Amino acid sequence: MIFKILGRIIVVGFGLFLSVLFGFLILTYLGSTLVSEDLAGRYGSETQVSDFETTVLTFLGAVSFVFTLYPALTILPALLIAAIGEIGHIRSILFYIIAGGLGALSIPLLYVVMSPDVNDMPSQHFLAIFATSGFGAGLLYWLIAGRRA
Repeated sequence: MIFKILGRIIVVGFGLFLSVLFGFLILTYLGSTLVSEDLAGRYGSETQVSDFETTVLTFLGAVSFVFTLYPALTILPALLIAAIGEIGHIRSILFYIIAGGLGALSIPLLYVVMSPDVNDMPSQHFLAIFATSGFGAGLLYWLIAGRRA
């Protein structure tokens, strides 16, 4: 009995770690693409942008996206979703995908609500990037640990 519980804790921890990492990688890739396109649009409005400049702008977009969003990206929504799924013995793939998307989407929305300096909602592209990373993370968690909750 104790080995079964210990094994489940290890599987859940491993699944949670990989799903958060996977969600962060999706967030980084899609966010850096959006930021680099924005930088290329601002830089290349008067001139033609070369392949080298596009590569540099993509790299700079990835670096700026990772370092500006990494502090905001917490593990709390993922922990909450995993705890609800494990305690409730929820095995539904839709639960983990939708809850993962909503959990990731809660990060920028809570920032807007809690920050008195922010007056506008984030753009649809920004929200879609967060939701997509949460969907991917929720799917991976379900594949590793959620289907045997």
